[in-house]
Amino acid sequence: MNYSIYLNTKKLNPNDAAAIAEYSKRLSAYCNIKLICKPMKALEPFLMKQAFSDHTCCYQVLAGTDTLASEAFAANLEQLGIHGTSAVTFFIGYPVCTSLSPVYLSSMELSTGLSGVVLYEQLYRSYRILNHQPYHK
Repeated sequence: MNYSIYLNTKKLNPNDAAAIAEYSKRLSAYCNIKLICKPMKALEPFLMKQAFSDHTCCYQVLAGTDTLASEAFAANLEQLGIHGTSAVTFFIGYPVCTSLSPVYLSSMELSTGLSGVVLYEQLYRSYRILNHQPYHK
């Protein structure tokens, strides 16, 4: 599976960048993942050049109470692959877009960078669950 994660920021703070780099390294055993830091004003022209295929699902990461347990999040990722999805794109920190499916990782309002870290961690946890490998709780 290929993941693209868009963050509404020019640059990550060093702690968030270090955590994302660590999870990227760990995730490389399971999938391809790339991080794109694009402020809102630079995103629209950039996305107009992007061509999302029929095999791409796009989600918006939001704060909310409809969070999924790790096992359910992993099962959803597995179902995407089973149904032919080869790429997943997540948008973090952008204004709410009703054309994107929401993903709720936390009921707390997190900074854009920290939301990215939580998403990377959740993806890593999901792959550990799907591969029946231990993961601390």
